[in-house]
Amino acid sequence: MRANTFAALLILAASTLLARDYGPPVGHKMPNFKLHDQDGKEHTLKSLLGAQGAVILMYRSADWCPYCKAQLVELEQHQDAFRQLGLGVAAISYDSPAALHNFAERKGIHFALLSDPDSKFIRELGILNETIPKDSPFFGVPHPGSFVLDSNGVIRAKYFEDDLHQRYTSAGILLHQFGLMPAETKEIMGKQLKVTASATNSVVAPGQRIVLAMDIELKPNTHVYAPGVDGYIPIEWKMNESDAAVAQNAEFPAPQKLFLAAINETVAAYSGTFRVTRDINIDQDDKLKPALDSTGHFTIRSTLRYQACDNRICYIPQELPIQWTFQYQDLDGQRVPAELQHKAAASSQR
Repeated sequence: MRANTFAALLILAASTLLARDYGPPVGHKMPNFKLHDQDGKEHTLKSLLGAQGAVILMYRSADWCPYCKAQLVELEQHQDAFRQLGLGVAAISYDSPAALHNFAERKGIHFALLSDPDSKFIRELGILNETIPKDSPFFGVPHPGSFVLDSNGVIRAKYFEDDLHQRYTSAGILLHQFGLMPAETKEIMGKQLKVTASATNSVVAPGQRIVLAMDIELKPNTHVYAPGVDGYIPIEWKMNESDAAVAQNAEFPAPQKLFLAAINETVAAYSGTFRVTRDINIDQDDKLKPALDSTGHFTIRSTLRYQACDNRICYIPQELPIQWTFQYQDLDGQRVPAELQHKAAASSQR
């Protein structure tokens, strides 16, 4: 299977992964805005759009929200990949430009952190979190998530979670939306196939939603049966129980319809090379920290089960262990100076 086929399948699959439909629908244009960044520079939607569009992160605060801060630092690590794809990069919160400047300087953030201090644009998008009391300094924050826009500012995908403590990583968006795999991979040889395993992130913080991936290459003239096939042993990716992470369902590409002359049937199967992905949510510290080893690492283990067949025979079913090891990263609890922290607005202003 060719790389562009991979990308098309992953873009199709991404729509099934999104937890909530916050904000304007996919296919609608993002409203325009005029906001200032951490250095006081003014940005509009048009000025942020690259040749292929933009990715815009909506988050709660770069001051008091540790999950947001981890998300922003991780986006900084991958902003060059988005830009190489022709995408602009920005993040929007209700923080003041001064608070954003403090955070950006401390953490080395170089993309636009845009300030929406009165939450006007957040309201216009329809993503204001109205469960927060209006007299709270936290009122005005959005439901956090990311929008992927095309070159005309039209929303092509949204990545939101129900749980405020869980966030898609930018590396996960790069894989799901654009088929862009991380550079670090490892090969595992099995009978009748080879697996190239990777993860979008090798250093992870609590609450991050990352992606595990397997590129599976079958020997010539060999196939495996797709999940859900009746009367045959399908390929299965089974995760081991773990306190460190919660695994979502595996995402398999659409299978081929293969006519098998030996049995005179047409069945759903895979041949050649195909990619399987699985999102995992990294757990919170109370569960995650006990799973760490002495070096601050933890391992996620799984098994790939399959039975390969060729034009003559079906081979003995196989179980191939696949595992990923991650470095734990603590959340950032440092706040901006008190004078820069967001204050509750007077009731007359609400």
